[in-house]
Amino acid sequence: MNESSASGDYEVVAETLSETAKALIERASVEPGMELLDVSTGTGNVALPAAQDAGARVTALDALPELLDIARERSADLGLEIDWVEGDPQELPFADDSFDRVLSAFGVMFAPDHRRAAKELLRVCRPGGAIGLCSWTAEGTGGRVLQAVASRVGTPPQPAVLWSSEDHLRELMGGSEIQVERRSLELREESPEAWTAFMEESFGPFVSARATLGERWSELRQELVRIYAKANESQNGKLAIHQEYLLAVVRL
Repeated sequence: MNESSASGDYEVVAETLSETAKALIERASVEPGMELLDVSTGTGNVALPAAQDAGARVTALDALPELLDIARERSADLGLEIDWVEGDPQELPFADDSFDRVLSAFGVMFAPDHRRAAKELLRVCRPGGAIGLCSWTAEGTGGRVLQAVASRVGTPPQPAVLWSSEDHLRELMGGSEIQVERRSLELREESPEAWTAFMEESFGPFVSARATLGERWSELRQELVRIYAKANESQNGKLAIHQEYLLAVVRL
């Protein structure tokens, strides 16, 4: 994907993901003027509406500079002032109690060390604040996709989908109050191939897997297309699937 077309392409997928972003922002009770951190922001699908629609003062962090470049372009097109930071979700470069809300949609769940990442989320969130998380479930299409990626690049010590386990989440967050709900995101594209092509450019685990696998990425790509095709609910040749995720809000 060339740089000149990136903003337009990512606006299309932003519409697909906007339902999840809006639900996360609403459930976390984000209000105008709040200091908000979006962890593992990717191309800014939560950071942008948090700033534009909810009026929060947003800082957004990701480990992949190529995704932050796209996020910056998108925010510039919208005229938004967002602080984009390159960094590790397991070692957040912020002081204790820096933010009123700490959110992550399908991002921090990919940190290799879950306990370390959760400790960082808790550390930077102010007392009385809230942490909001969206994580793909093991049972859904997202979980099957992640299992396919792990089978090729190596299974992490703690699978990402564990973040969708209520028991695991409560263990990570200690005695904090946690509200959870299972939801599904409707994904629509021209075809399973088109969705996979978009994801390999914009979804951190796919970007990393492609870089790791090199020429072998094409084999995994074909497997991912098959998974999306099997889950396809459309009868007209296009892609339409409902991908399950857990939305959790941790109140401190």
